[in-house]
Amino acid sequence: MTPLFLLQLSFLLIHILLHGALARNSQVSSSIGIASYRDDYDDKAVQKPLIYNHADEFKFQRFQSPTSIKKALRLSDEKKYYVGKDGRKGYVSSKKLGGDWVLARSEQVAVKTTTRAVLQAYLNGALQEKWNKKEVLKCIMSCKSYKGQQSSLGKELLSKRRTAIGKNTGKYYQQDLVLKSQRIITSKTGIMKYTQTIAIDQIGSDNFCAIIKLQDDAPSSTATRCKPFDSLLVHVGLVQDGDDVKIYANGVMKVNRKVVPNLIVFDASGIAGSMAGKGTLWLAAHFEEKRRKRLKM
Repeated sequence: MTPLFLLQLSFLLIHILLHGALARNSQVSSSIGIASYRDDYDDKAVQKPLIYNHADEFKFQRFQSPTSIKKALRLSDEKKYYVGKDGRKGYVSSKKLGGDWVLARSEQVAVKTTTRAVLQAYLNGALQEKWNKKEVLKCIMSCKSYKGQQSSLGKELLSKRRTAIGKNTGKYYQQDLVLKSQRIITSKTGIMKYTQTIAIDQIGSDNFCAIIKLQDDAPSSTATRCKPFDSLLVHVGLVQDGDDVKIYANGVMKVNRKVVPNLIVFDASGIAGSMAGKGTLWLAAHFEEKRRKRLKM
């Protein structure tokens, strides 16, 4: 197990999608917290491109389609198909962004299911622990309100239509992770704890976008100095495609050199990004497993 394997948590968290939904009449589900809603993708908003050596200046715009995100990240169609021993499968690729910054991406298909079911699966801490038991000790999800959180979570994520579409908008999810200690050359990191926030927007009746980021002001009692990333920003798009769900995950991350030493980062930042992408593919495996169980019944 290499320390680089920790980076898969970036996207894994991203699978970080929620199970929230507006019904076709644009009413918010009473059990799901949604940041906001639009009838269509926001084509008028300009998604600024990701520039080499300036990854720290990049931000994901809300309500962007997978095509818009791909264009902004200047992604090629070059990607590798990956199949893991545990059944996870999908396309992955990575790209160095200069310095300690890496771009990781993955594409997968969850069969015979819905976007809402995919979100619900991601919000299940037990499933997160099951599919990532080699790295994750504990995963706790909790729904929060944006009220009073502008300074720490970003004013741009606040819903402007809360009263118009339902009381359960203007929400986000907090994901508290406890990771197992990982070996770094001749020493170990010790148990690592940190917090991420997940904001989910709904587009139309069936599509969703999620933006995941590290919570910078996490209390010292719940976060350790050792964590895989100094910075993490992930965009996940869920698209209902007939009976299946297409899942697009793109993450821009800065490697924490205290966890991944200079020598390893220098030689393998691209590999780190690739492994981050693979870490997200458990959702496809989960729904394939469910499909096979149904066929046996």
